[in-house]
Amino acid sequence: MSSLWIINKAGGLIFQAEHFPYPHKQNNEPDLTSNDYLILAGTLHGIHAITSRINPTESKANHGLEVLEADNLLLHVKMTQTGTKLVLLTDATHPDPAGILQRAYESYVEHVMKNPFYIAEMPIRVEAFDRDMHRLLMSS
Repeated sequence: MSSLWIINKAGGLIFQAEHFPYPHKQNNEPDLTSNDYLILAGTLHGIHAITSRINPTESKANHGLEVLEADNLLLHVKMTQTGTKLVLLTDATHPDPAGILQRAYESYVEHVMKNPFYIAEMPIRVEAFDRDMHRLLMSS
């Protein structure tokens, strides 16, 4: 089970697909609101910007946060050439989060970026992309 967020270069959440059993739902706590997700995306964007500036070695380019590992959670970030970030949240036992993130990126390029009606940096409302993400996240 996974969750995919796409964050534009300004830090706004432009896509979210949830296929993840969050623990707070098991304790009958209220679901996160859309505003909560916007705040989380903006916070992650800021952390990514800070980590891209921290580089202990001068010989290597630093692209910021790529993987965050917690006890039962992995957070993978893929930064695109345009500054858009694809963020995948999975459980720590997921066999191939980098592969899922790469396939999500390929689908994003195919269905969103090649769509002549999509306006860059705006929320993604492309049905073919929604279907692909649902299949991809449910299969992971």
